[in-house]
Amino acid sequence: MAKRLGERLVEAGLVTTEAVEKALDHQKITGHKLGDCLVDLGLLQEAALLRFLAAEFQTRFVTADKLAKAKLPSDVLDKLPVRMAEAQNVLPLAYDSDRKLLSIVAAEPQNKSLLDEIALVTGVSEVYAYIGLRSAIAAAIRKHYYGDPTAFATLESGGIQAPRADASAQPNSDTSGSGRGSAPSLQLRIETDPRLRTHRSGTQARLPTQMREALSGSRSGVAESDFIETINILVGLLEQERPHHRGHSAQLARQATIVGRRMGMAPRELASLAMAAYLHDLGKPAERHYTLASNAANADWKSEAKRLARAPTRLFEAVHLPVAVNTILAQLYEAYDGSGTPQGTKGEEISLGARILSTVDSFLDLTKNPSNAHGKALSKAQALDHLRKNAGALYDPVVADIVGQVQSGELLRHRIVQDGRQVLIAESDEATRTDMLESVLRLGLVVHAFSTLEGALDALAQQDCDVLVLSLRFGIADVTALLQYARTSPESSGLPILVLGEPDNSSRDRLLMAGASAVTAPSDTDKAAAMVKQLYEDRILHNGPARVVRGSYDELPLTELLKTLAAGRKSGRLHLRHHSLEGYLHLEHGKVVYASYAGQTGESAMQALLQMKQADFQYDPDSLLLELPHLDKDLDQVVKELGVRRSATA
Repeated sequence: MAKRLGERLVEAGLVTTEAVEKALDHQKITGHKLGDCLVDLGLLQEAALLRFLAAEFQTRFVTADKLAKAKLPSDVLDKLPVRMAEAQNVLPLAYDSDRKLLSIVAAEPQNKSLLDEIALVTGVSEVYAYIGLRSAIAAAIRKHYYGDPTAFATLESGGIQAPRADASAQPNSDTSGSGRGSAPSLQLRIETDPRLRTHRSGTQARLPTQMREALSGSRSGVAESDFIETINILVGLLEQERPHHRGHSAQLARQATIVGRRMGMAPRELASLAMAAYLHDLGKPAERHYTLASNAANADWKSEAKRLARAPTRLFEAVHLPVAVNTILAQLYEAYDGSGTPQGTKGEEISLGARILSTVDSFLDLTKNPSNAHGKALSKAQALDHLRKNAGALYDPVVADIVGQVQSGELLRHRIVQDGRQVLIAESDEATRTDMLESVLRLGLVVHAFSTLEGALDALAQQDCDVLVLSLRFGIADVTALLQYARTSPESSGLPILVLGEPDNSSRDRLLMAGASAVTAPSDTDKAAAMVKQLYEDRILHNGPARVVRGSYDELPLTELLKTLAAGRKSGRLHLRHHSLEGYLHLEHGKVVYASYAGQTGESAMQALLQMKQADFQYDPDSLLLELPHLDKDLDQVVKELGVRRSATA
C-alpha cells in the first residue's frame, strides 16, 4: 500500500509527526490538500514541499515568488480559457509553436487525464506540467488573467511568504548540565532579535533583558540586509561618475566578506564588514582613492588620509551605525606594523574587519585604478606580489595570504562545484575547530567555522548553512535552546545538526529529543567529518536547496568559470553584468539552453555575453527557466570555441 504524503514527508525529515497531525486538523476545517495546509500553517516551506513533490513526479517546480514575477504574454494566456484554468487550477506559462508544446503549472502534474484534456482543448501536441501550490496558482490566475495587482499580496498575508513557526515545542527549562548558567543569554537572543523572532505562541521561556541592547537586528524597522542593499544602490550611483571606481565598493564588500568568512567571522560581523566597505570612501575627494598602499608610497596622501579618516562616520552620525562599522572605518588606514594613521595602532589591536578591508581595498586599487599612487594599474600577479612583500608591515600576513587564495579563484570554484552549499562549525576550542575544518575540507566540502554560538544563531537566521556543527563546550542548555529554536522554525526544521561532545546517556537523549541529528565525540575529527559528509549528502538527497554564488571575472575568468560549470554538468542560471550591460545563460546538465542579452535571445545573445571582457556574475543553481529552451549547446564546446576565438585575437 502506497504511503500517504504526510508519512513520506516525515521519512524525508522535512516535517515532524506532530506537524502532520496539526495540518490534518487544519485540513478538516479548510478542505485543502495536506501539503497546502502544512505551508499555510508555517510548518513547511513552500520551496521544500515543491522540491520534494517535483522529485517524486519527475518534473520541475514553480514557487509563488516566480509566478508573481513571471511575464506571461497574452497569446500564451489565450491558449487556455480562463474558466478551465480556474476549474482545473492550472496556468499556462509558455507555448512553443514549432513543437506545439504548451508548458503549464499545475497542482497535480501527474494527472495524465487532465493533461490530455488540456491538449485536446488547446489543440497542442504535448503539455508539459510544472508543479506549484494551489493557492499560488489561484493567485497567479487572478493576477495574469484578471490583472489583479493585489493577488499575491493577499497570498503573502496568508502565510506562504511569511511562514509561522510550529508552536508545538516547549523549551526545556532545565539548565542542569550547563555548568555555567549561560542559557538565558542565548534564549534571549532568540526571543529578542527581530531576524529570529517568529509568530510562536509561548514556545520560548520568559527571559531576562540584559542582552537587548546588543541585539539590534534592524534599525528603525529596516532589516539589516535591506539597509546594506540600500547603501549598495546609493553608493553605486555615486560611483557611476568615476570611471575607474564604478562598482568598486560593491566588489570590495563582496571580496572582503569572502575573506572574512574564511577567517571565521560570524554573519553579523560580516554584515558590519560589508557596510564599512560600502561607506569607506564617502566624504573623501573623488580624484584620489586613499589606501594603505597609496599612503605608504606618498607622505602627502597619508597626511590627507589622516585628516579624512573619520569622514564617513561623521556623515552617518545620525544613523547610529553598529560600533563594529565605525571601528573598521576609523582604522582603515592603520598598518600592521604601527606605521599607519591616524592612531598608529598595530597588529591585532587593529580590528579584524579593518585589517581585511584595508588589504582588499589596496589590492583592488592597485589592479583597477591607473591613477593610484604608483601611477599605473598593476597586473594581478604584481599586486599579489606587493601584498606578499608588505605582509607583516602594511598588512596582516594571514589576511594577505587569504586574499591571494581568493584571487586564485579556488574558493569560487569550490563553491560552484558544491552549488553554493556549505558546512558551518561553531566550536570554541581552537585546536578542535582547526582539526574539524581540515577534516571536512579533505572531504571536498565548503566549510567555515567560528568560535561563538552567536555565529551559529546568525547563520540560522540568515539560512546560511546546510549542515551545522555545534560544540557541547558551549553548554548543554545553550545548545539545547538553539536546537529547539532550529526545529520550531520552518526555515531550519530540516537542517542537519551534528553535536560534538561526550555527554552522559541522559544528556545525549535530551539533545536528540531537542533535535540533534547525531552526537559524536570531538576527539576523532575524521569520524565526525564523515558524519558531516553523510548528513550533507542526505540533505541533498532530500532536496535541500542550493545557494546563489557571486563573483567576478577578476576572481574567476570567464573561461575558467565555464569550464567549472561544464565539468560539473551544472544546471541553473548564470547572470552576467558589467555596469549597465547584463544578460544571462540558462544551463541544463552542462548545456546552454537559453540566452538573453539586451533584448536579444538565442545564439546572438550568447555570443554577445561571451564577448564581455569584464563582468560580475551570479550563479543560481535552483533558477527555473520559464521560457521554452531555444539552444542546445554543450558548455565544453562553448569553452573550446571561446579559446579559439581569443587565441585568434591575441
